[in-house]
Amino acid sequence: MSTITAAAAASVALGWAVAPAAATAPVAAPRLADPGRPSESELRERLDALNTEAERLTERYNKTRVELDKARRAERDAARAAAALQDQAAPARAELGKLAAANYISGGPDALFFSTGDAKTLSASAYLVQNQTATLGRLQTQINRANLAQREAVARTAQVQRAAAQVETARNAAKAKVEEVEKQLDKLTTTKAKDPRTGLSATIKGSGLPAKMARKAYSKLGSPYVWAAAGPKSFDCSGLVVWAYAQVGKKGLPHYTGALYELGRKVDRSELRSGDLVYFGGDLHHMGIYLSDGKYLHAPQTGDVVKISKLSDRSDYAGANRIS
Repeated sequence: MSTITAAAAASVALGWAVAPAAATAPVAAPRLADPGRPSESELRERLDALNTEAERLTERYNKTRVELDKARRAERDAARAAAALQDQAAPARAELGKLAAANYISGGPDALFFSTGDAKTLSASAYLVQNQTATLGRLQTQINRANLAQREAVARTAQVQRAAAQVETARNAAKAKVEEVEKQLDKLTTTKAKDPRTGLSATIKGSGLPAKMARKAYSKLGSPYVWAAAGPKSFDCSGLVVWAYAQVGKKGLPHYTGALYELGRKVDRSELRSGDLVYFGGDLHHMGIYLSDGKYLHAPQTGDVVKISKLSDRSDYAGANRIS
């Protein structure tokens, strides 16, 4: 298992990565980065290496889970085989026990033979004993093999369980390092957003595609709402999202809330991040772009403009998704 050393997390100075903004969208000026700290490009290089290692470990973990499932099935099969052989031997053991008891009552081993004591002239009882003993001997050999197979299967299961636990530990450590570098990148790519009309402020955090899209959309703060418009000077609710995503290289998204909701992956309200898309109404008739701290950016309705609002002001919140 390779050790992830090249991508050790390091602290970074806070700075603002500022997207181009319209005159109506005040944005905090960027702070100068500490020359002694990792740059954004260096952190991205580390993040790529960590993600690659985490992916490898994830696949190794997936492999051990498959192997563990196979080992557990083999263990169950071996246990069933051993139990079946034990059941098969039980009648022979019982019969031998009865014959031994009868032999004891009748006066000892000689009673099993004719008076000559010639082994070639075995009595019927002696012949039966001999057959039962041979059968039981063969079954006992099979039982011994089955029990050995069962013990080996149990040991194999334990071995795979240990391997799975070790890989999972390494995988979790790699994921933790990925998250740490992502946090550092977020500090380098943070934008303060403020709406002078509503007086609401929010922070756009992150370096991923959704956060970049949110910064582009924020640059259109104050632009008028026009039904079915998708920029660059006016927008409706879904048109703002389609335009902003096109600016960060994701073109051709459907200009329709219902179709947008089917893309990406669903996000729980408690896990919302900058750039997640939020939807309203049972028919998803409205949508916006989540910023942070319960605030979202949207193009509300005719006669209004692109602005920042509170999620808590809506009673018809319907869900959210993240398109990366």
